[in-house]
Amino acid sequence: MLGLPATALLPEFSSAQTAAALNIAFPVDVQSWDPTAVTFPLGQSIYKSVFDSPLHYSPDQKLLPRQIKERKWLDNERTRLEFTLQDNILFHDGSKLTTEDVKYSLVDRPQKDKKLAVAGLLQDLKDIEIQSPATGVMVFSKPSPSVEFYLGFLCCYILPKAYHQSVGDDGFLAKPIGAGPYKLVDYQRGSRIVLEAFDKYWGGVPPIKNVTFQALTEASTRVAAIESGQVDIAVQLPFREAIRLQSKPDLTVKIYPQAEIYMLQVPSYVEVLQNKDVRTALHMAIDKQALSKGFFAGTAKPLSILTTPGSSADIPGYSFPFNRAQAAELLKKAGYSQAKPLRLTFLCPNGSFPNDYEISQAIAAMWRQIGVDVKLEETTIAKYLELNHAAKLPGIMFYSWANATGDPENYAGRILNPNLRFSAWKEPSLVDRIDKLFAMKLSEERLDAYRALMKDASDNSWSIPLLQTVGNIVTKKTVEIPTYTPGYVLPAEATRKA
Repeated sequence: MLGLPATALLPEFSSAQTAAALNIAFPVDVQSWDPTAVTFPLGQSIYKSVFDSPLHYSPDQKLLPRQIKERKWLDNERTRLEFTLQDNILFHDGSKLTTEDVKYSLVDRPQKDKKLAVAGLLQDLKDIEIQSPATGVMVFSKPSPSVEFYLGFLCCYILPKAYHQSVGDDGFLAKPIGAGPYKLVDYQRGSRIVLEAFDKYWGGVPPIKNVTFQALTEASTRVAAIESGQVDIAVQLPFREAIRLQSKPDLTVKIYPQAEIYMLQVPSYVEVLQNKDVRTALHMAIDKQALSKGFFAGTAKPLSILTTPGSSADIPGYSFPFNRAQAAELLKKAGYSQAKPLRLTFLCPNGSFPNDYEISQAIAAMWRQIGVDVKLEETTIAKYLELNHAAKLPGIMFYSWANATGDPENYAGRILNPNLRFSAWKEPSLVDRIDKLFAMKLSEERLDAYRALMKDASDNSWSIPLLQTVGNIVTKKTVEIPTYTPGYVLPAEATRKA
């Protein structure tokens, strides 16, 4: 159902606020009400509120029990993972969540519909042996030591088998139910998502009873909404605006590093980008330190590889150089110059991530200095995902890659895996290399192998890392909510101060 423009709803929200309600200015709407169908980092706050998750990452990125309370590997090869569910998980229709639902959501549906995102994320999960309503064994076709990382991340959600089968895909999308702390009570596409606390949630009823996610794609609208007091929380504001709002006595501003990287996806199937000199020139022409200073007051750390500083597979001391003169020479070697510019399409979102469009404009200006005729095209995340999954990107894409796991498999391992739809650089020779990495036991040897992959990726500019992202959340002084490195905003953990 199409709703009114989001900005038209602000006065109504302002008058409807109560101590038991929470209004959130959010940068996106959900892409789909099937949370297993899409890899959508920005939507996880909503999905976790409605559906919950098998495991959960703490604010400091530790993997914790959630719907799954216990788990253990039954073999040294890591092909059989036994799990036990919480005893009292109910879906919003009152039915009990069991291992039948887990098998249906993570095995049966993905095997029938390979387009579901969970089919790609858990591609080696071939079966779940049901031992009891609360206990089962995940069976993998090959060693999968890192699979636990994904049970708290992105599209691994449990849907109610009986309800989904009774209403079908379309019926579920029209009226989704999960087992999370909130149930959906009203949805206006492109406008707002209204949630109500589920009084039978296994983890306890949330203190905030009513929550509205207001889809305000324009960053300036989110700024206006929180500054005027029309919402309680606003996220993903332009960094300068977040800094400015720190002076407001009625607001609290939190700025924090995220488990997320700004990067450029480089599609290998675009002919001009198959030239290594062109890719290296584009990479070398980007002054990442200037981007950090210009847009984040120097707080966003420049990146040389596809991981965040200090993570398990970081490479201290490795640095990809910024050298505009050398970049121009490489472009000249490839046959391009100011007189004969390289024509390049550059896709970027506008407002989905802090300063995304402005950073893209700055990068385009840097490229023009070395002889690139940049066609900057604004796009949506939904359109980008559609094009990328179909291998139809017309040029380089600015993107923010979230990784709550912190593990390199979910950075370089998935960004560069040609067999997965996440990748834009589809180099066939990487298939065997990454398959072997996926099967390696968690060890320093495995991390060294990922470090080598990430260094090769930067040296060859198969993908271009830019910055570790810096998140922000602005709240009224009366609202307290924890910050998560993946950028989650979880209303079930919000409280109101007296």
